Amino acid sequence: MRVGIVGWFGSDNLGDEILLHSLITCVRAVKENASFVVFCPNPDRVAELHGVQTEHMPVLRARGASERQVAVQRAIKSCDLLLLGPGTVFQERSPNLAWPGTLPMFGRIIAMAKLAGTPVATVGVGVREGGTPLGRQVLRLIGASCVAVGVRDERTASHFGSGAEVIGDMAYTLPLPDLEPVAPGRRFALSMRPLAPELESSLVVATSGCAARLRQDGWSGRFLPMAFGRGAHGEDDRVIYERDFRDLLTLDSTPLDGSRPLAGALRDWLQSLATNQLVLGTRLHAALLAVAIGVPTVAIAYERKVHDAFVDLGLREYLVPPDVDAETLYRTATAAAASAEQFREAAQRVAAQGRIAQGFVTALVKRLG
Repeated sequence: MRVGIVGWFGSDNLGDEILLHSLITCVRAVKENASFVVFCPNPDRVAELHGVQTEHMPVLRARGASERQVAVQRAIKSCDLLLLGPGTVFQERSPNLAWPGTLPMFGRIIAMAKLAGTPVATVGVGVREGGTPLGRQVLRLIGASCVAVGVRDERTASHFGSGAEVIGDMAYTLPLPDLEPVAPGRRFALSMRPLAPELESSLVVATSGCAARLRQDGWSGRFLPMAFGRGAHGEDDRVIYERDFRDLLTLDSTPLDGSRPLAGALRDWLQSLATNQLVLGTRLHAALLAVAIGVPTVAIAYERKVHDAFVDLGLREYLVPPDVDAETLYRTATAAAASAEQFREAAQRVAAQGRIAQGFVTALVKRLG
């Protein structure tokens, strides 16, 4: 079986690469010899990380656009199934994309698949907030063109209609290593991403103030870089670290440094993440994977997707807005750290949701493979 996957991979965003790795792993659990072609903005990097065939996305305003269209059409025709996602692939509006965003491109991709006779499905997709009525109509048409629609959350499902199935975030299917007992001591990790200046400045004050309070209480702290911004403006977490946290926190290693194959590096990263007794996370997948392994976590909801995920997991009380002050963040953090049992229960809900997502992929692949 040959499977095409379309998404925002290859920009050295660890969350996106975890999503792709998880989806490939799910498909191979059903079809061990499945082959893949991934359509993405940075094909060389995706090929390097995941060892799969890649193609550029069929954007119209790029050098060699006509050749790309031909190559994409040929690759789609070779597939038995084309998967859109996972991740927030449908972005009518975003900081890096002017209106109408990605929707016309995904419309073209579906048209190419229809022409080639290749069935299309969405897997664990999200829709960025701030869409227009026209955009919502396009999403309904996209949903109607798919043989199955698996989405990340209820809000996204409402954009696609009654046929959409909420399967959760595909990162929930990531195989977790056997985790050793947490060593004595108190250690926390902070994930902080670049944001719009008006949000970023106040949030840096709050997170650095909270981190300093925790340090005074005897905690040690690390900074989790989740994205390096390859080919994406304003996405490099290390910029924040070097400017605002270098003297306060140590910089954690990342599975994307190229020192090891991705699968093994992810296992080591998860084992290291599990040694924390607290995580403060702006990046969605820093927060979700911490919860998945039972680490008390405070999510800073800079986007609706972060809010929705924590509400769905029953962790609303550990959500804070991006304009949170240092004192509120500190109180929420210490409350989370004292609620380890609640997060162990949340980890079980993550595992259950992961089984739903795995089941969706399994049924889809068996039906079409």
